[in-house]
Amino acid sequence: MHLYVALWVCGTLLTLLLGWQQRKCWRLIWQLNGWRGVAQQPLLWFLLCINLHPNSILDKVTRLRVLFTRPLAILIGTRALLYIDDPAGMECVLNAAECLDKTFMQEGFFARKGLLHARGQKWKLRRKQLNPAFNHNIVISFFEVFNSVGNQLVEQFATQSKLHGDAVKFKDAEDMLSRAVLEVSCLTIMGTPTNFTQADDAHIATTYKRLLEISAIKTVKPWLQIDLLHRLLEPQLYAEAEECNQLLVDFVAQIVQRKHRNWQLRNAIDDGPTEDGTSSWQRRIFIEQMFQLAANGELTLQDIEDEAQSMVLVSFETVSNSIMIALLCLATHKGDCHERLRAEIASVLPYGNDASYVSVEHLQQLRYLDAFVNEALRLLATIPMNLRHVSRDFQLAGRDAIVPQNTIIVLDTFNMQRDAAFWGDRAKQFEPQRFLQHQLDLEQEQCEQDMKTTTLGGSQRRHSYSFLPFSKGLRTCIGRRYSFFIMKVFLVKLLTHFEFHSDLQLEQLQFVEGISLKFRNADDILFQIQPLKQT
Repeated sequence: MHLYVALWVCGTLLTLLLGWQQRKCWRLIWQLNGWRGVAQQPLLWFLLCINLHPNSILDKVTRLRVLFTRPLAILIGTRALLYIDDPAGMECVLNAAECLDKTFMQEGFFARKGLLHARGQKWKLRRKQLNPAFNHNIVISFFEVFNSVGNQLVEQFATQSKLHGDAVKFKDAEDMLSRAVLEVSCLTIMGTPTNFTQADDAHIATTYKRLLEISAIKTVKPWLQIDLLHRLLEPQLYAEAEECNQLLVDFVAQIVQRKHRNWQLRNAIDDGPTEDGTSSWQRRIFIEQMFQLAANGELTLQDIEDEAQSMVLVSFETVSNSIMIALLCLATHKGDCHERLRAEIASVLPYGNDASYVSVEHLQQLRYLDAFVNEALRLLATIPMNLRHVSRDFQLAGRDAIVPQNTIIVLDTFNMQRDAAFWGDRAKQFEPQRFLQHQLDLEQEQCEQDMKTTTLGGSQRRHSYSFLPFSKGLRTCIGRRYSFFIMKVFLVKLLTHFEFHSDLQLEQLQFVEGISLKFRNADDILFQIQPLKQT
């Protein structure tokens, strides 16, 4: 009898302690949705548990989100998970100092030691150190690389088209693009030629992509971040992840160590002003910037390897994925996109539409290309969802709701950018012209941080945070301009040499949350790539 009483007392105390620790989470749930929010928690727990896999979670969120009032809070242990899919909520979170950090769920990310996953003051310091490596002059100096590798990519597409009778599988095209963009990344980030556009015998590009898939699994199943559990529960996946991770660690380490030895031997960097008035410090590419920081005692060689790994990954994966998304939209769109794009390119590029060299001045004149790229990234967001950790309590803008410390925030960019509430009845249609009328506003948006809305389609207005191709706010992508330039240079070259078609409809795509957007039915996608006669 005494034992039962003791157990009852212990159970009661534990329940009270748990309830006390959860009190702020329950308050958030109540403030957002009242009794309905409280009552629907068991259903939300069930839905969350049965959909914990990258192959299903994005599709299920897309289908089920309309059944609930958003923003939506779910109690998970002693934390809250806050789901946001509206522009005002996005703006609040992305500009809140309390939401600067990534979450513990992303600790399973294989390249988690660099800027990509740095937190707090460490992130602020590292971002300040790396900013000069992506300034305007540095990025413009990369156009020789963009064009050289882009021309090689055109040759690869031409070869594949001949081998396969103009029918190229989506994954084969993706592989060619991935290898080309990875070569650009290695040249511009680490100053090292790799010849990946021609061949990737070590399978470096595919290994990066596979590790991203594994990282996505460990994000939605964070218990796999514990090595012992990962080994016990999924031994084959663990072994594969270890093998892939070691291959990429060795790949980057060898390059960094070799470049560092050469940099030390050369030891002839001039810190005086150059002809254009800038210092050589301002003209260093990423790896040289890092070596100088190491020479100043601010970084170790291991720090440099971590940062290089992180930068190569994000600079190649998101860019190659974005180009594939643009080509997919082009190939499946039966309108006049091809003609309008080629006509615009022909009017801007000299020498009869040659496109052997595309400059930044050319890109600045390609207004419809800008609209086309923006629409592709709106409809098929490269990074479908983003996660943020709340470091201390803060108020959600426009709502009487206090988001407690340690909350996990899920920002659903994918569904927000396809929502009729923000983009009109034809939100899921591919219509580049929707961006033409307010393109100037988009260009000025970075300089006008206090601007709340931009004009779309004359009378309709949309929130400036309803379109987030490379995020915004305090932790916006450091390589945003770099990424757009690569995309547009490669697209111009491909568009002037080939015509792309596919029998697949955009509505038939099956989406996968693989950190970056993937397609479950990618094996069913075929491109008809027809070479164009050059004039």
